[in-house]
Amino acid sequence: MVDLIKKKDKLTLQLKKVSANIWLAEVIVDELLVNSLYMQTIKAFQRETILPGFKKESAPLSYLEENFRNSIECNIKNYLFRHFVLDFLMDELRNEKITLANYPRLKDAILEKNKNAIFYFDISVASPLLLKEWKYFIFRPPRRKRYKDLDKQVSLFLKKELTLFKRSNINEISEGDWVYFSCELVDNNNEPIENFNKSNFWVKINNKYIKKPFQESLVSKKIGDIFVTNKLYWQNEFDPEEEYNHYSYKITIKKITKGNNFYLDSFRSAFKLKNKVDIHNKLIEVFSFRNDTSQRKSIIEEVFHLLLSKHRFEIPKHFSVRRQEEIINHLKKRPDYNVYKQNEDFLQQVTMLAEKQLKEEILIDQLAYKEDLTVSPEDVKNYLYFFNNNRLKEFIYFKPISEKIDESDFPLQTGILKQYALREKALNEIIYELTK
Repeated sequence: MVDLIKKKDKLTLQLKKVSANIWLAEVIVDELLVNSLYMQTIKAFQRETILPGFKKESAPLSYLEENFRNSIECNIKNYLFRHFVLDFLMDELRNEKITLANYPRLKDAILEKNKNAIFYFDISVASPLLLKEWKYFIFRPPRRKRYKDLDKQVSLFLKKELTLFKRSNINEISEGDWVYFSCELVDNNNEPIENFNKSNFWVKINNKYIKKPFQESLVSKKIGDIFVTNKLYWQNEFDPEEEYNHYSYKITIKKITKGNNFYLDSFRSAFKLKNKVDIHNKLIEVFSFRNDTSQRKSIIEEVFHLLLSKHRFEIPKHFSVRRQEEIINHLKKRPDYNVYKQNEDFLQQVTMLAEKQLKEEILIDQLAYKEDLTVSPEDVKNYLYFFNNNRLKEFIYFKPISEKIDESDFPLQTGILKQYALREKALNEIIYELTK
């Protein structure tokens, strides 16, 4: 039995409840979209594949389809997944105010020519909480340290950063910036492909990866600039050995978040700051440390201690097991993983961290939904802005486990970024209300 059906353009989402906390999601892609992409992909293989006995770009399409079927279909699946499926799934779940625990897990993808493509996901869904009127809770935030030169440090930081900002061009892309762009599939004549909508991504122009052709092509571009490229690459979800791109795209630059500057408007907007005193006091939170913990982090910990003491709930064990896997996989990438692993209470600490993260995320998501908070590209821009400065990064609490988004050299899909930006927005709203 299908419990929910949502449709948008040529995509359909079907949700089926397997149990109270485990749902099956099917994202169905219309065969018109599949067939258009199928033909475009085979033509791309024709351009790129050199076969004995055939001139360049003259291999029969039927021969390529028969002999390169697996590679062709992997590329089509990955294109649909990266450009449409995952963002559509995340956006619709958020629109329906469904509280996720962990990422949706892709189980399978079925694709055939002249048929709808189907992507199957397992999703863990948290039970609704009986939320209280949190705005009336009594909260006493941790106090700042009273170092003699703390205020001076903040004043010097502000002066330096604002001076640098005045010298920058906020409408032109440079190293260190975040760039929000739309991406539209085009044919050999650089004309848009029928049945295809634009997709949107964020990408970081990292110094470390500035030699990546696509990122390099963005430098010096301005908001509104349009150009065509075949240098846009993604990790292939269906063939990890391949960093793929067989397509050409029309790119439109939509937003820029400056990477090396303090952007006062974003800072003021994120925290609802009204004047210079508010700005100064907010910055103090990431300059004032007690026992290696910033005032900002202490405030957040105390806020969640208060909220969770008023909303007591348990999470299903399989939520925790899945999150523990993600945490351990993340730790394995660190050079000091084996040191951590030797600690006798390593697994216990991972279990406690998994449960803490899940409870905080479930609670903040449900509070955000109750307050009817929404998330826009501007909210994502403000969220990513804080990753640009090591000092400002201390303000960010909710971060994806699976990847260091500020070090990624691949474009990032908007669906998951929106969820983290919404959590951060909700957290800032709660702190604002409890401390005003």
